Amino acid sequence: MSTITLPACATAFDDPTEIPVEDATQSMPTAKVRPRTAVDPDDPDLGASTAEYAVIVLAAAAFGGVMAAVLSSDSVSGMLLGIIQKALAV
Repeated sequence: MSTITLPACATAFDDPTEIPVEDATQSMPTAKVRPRTAVDPDDPDLGASTAEYAVIVLAAAAFGGVMAAVLSSDSVSGMLLGIIQKALAV
């Protein structure tokens, strides 16, 4: 049995400077690899997530355009300016 010599430390072995290599490697877990599944080209949900993300991006862009138009209007700008001036006057 081969050993690894380490600096002195408290371990459960008789000689605290020697740890058996076989004991150290046997406790290491092994990873199981799952085989890759084939993609079915006839799957109706194949591009669903991409299409859903595209719809969300378009909706967010439209919402941003509406918000920009609303916030740049004279009435909303005047209202926001009034709120800011009132807050700074306190």
